[in-house]
Amino acid sequence: MMALKPAYRAAAVQSYKAETHAADFVNKPEKAREKINRWVSKATKGLITSILPQGSVSSDTALVLANAIYFKGKWSVPFPKKDTEIRRFQRLDGSHVLTPFMRSRKDHAVAVFDGFKVLKLAYETHRRKADRHLSGRNSKQQDGHNSDEHPRFSMCVFLPDAHDGLQNLMDMVASHPSFLWDHMPRRRVKVGELRLPKFKLSFSSRINGVLEDMGIKAAFGTADLSEMLEQRENGLVLEHVFHKAVIEVNEEGTEAAASTACVMKKLCRSSRLPVNFVADHPFVFFVVEEVSRVIVFMGHVLDPTKSEHEK
Repeated sequence: MMALKPAYRAAAVQSYKAETHAADFVNKPEKAREKINRWVSKATKGLITSILPQGSVSSDTALVLANAIYFKGKWSVPFPKKDTEIRRFQRLDGSHVLTPFMRSRKDHAVAVFDGFKVLKLAYETHRRKADRHLSGRNSKQQDGHNSDEHPRFSMCVFLPDAHDGLQNLMDMVASHPSFLWDHMPRRRVKVGELRLPKFKLSFSSRINGVLEDMGIKAAFGTADLSEMLEQRENGLVLEHVFHKAVIEVNEEGTEAAASTACVMKKLCRSSRLPVNFVADHPFVFFVVEEVSRVIVFMGHVLDPTKSEHEK
């Protein structure tokens, strides 16, 4: 059995609040896989029941790094369920599906730009005392944020004006690192009509190819990660990366979870005029924490009647 270095194990626990467990991959790989999947299920409150598929762990497996995140937020202003109604949603190919749309006529944070609009829906804020890990540090962070400021979570929906404009909008988002924050709505405006489909999406994939396309190549072949281990007679490389994500949006708020597992193996060597926001065609969304400017979840809705997407 291969053991993690004490220094690595301590760093994982202290810096990332991680748990470390021994597993017998050589003699009981299936039992180890099931144990990891049970941990993921518990961490995501059952939204993701497994991350490692059958056959992903074998006697050659030396180490599995898994993470999980769970989010549940209620809208600060919920959508009235009585106003939800069935409407048409136009897909990219021009066809239509019928799906439930949430409705609102209240003032909302909406920004209008050339070719697209942005809606920001805030979640309830739960006040809690901030943990202090460093003493004598100025309460004002270098980025200008107050360290005692409470987290502010919200969902931002980017809706192209054109029914087939999602790709152009995504290209703009990808081309500018600060695009999301630069186009965040700053104030509430009078809304003539707001419609947003209820949706539940899930995604599951082995993402080795995606990561390699992004430039992460050495980890899957030439990089030796065995410095994490006490015994270094064998090299250690990344074999698989599996990712799953689930998100559900309804009148009350949002529930979402995501998990990633890295399997490693040993080597043998605006205006005040009324604004409409009718998301009846494909759009992209982000769940963000505004104080730290962290994107927690993101995705796009091509057909709100279909919930599962696998690759």
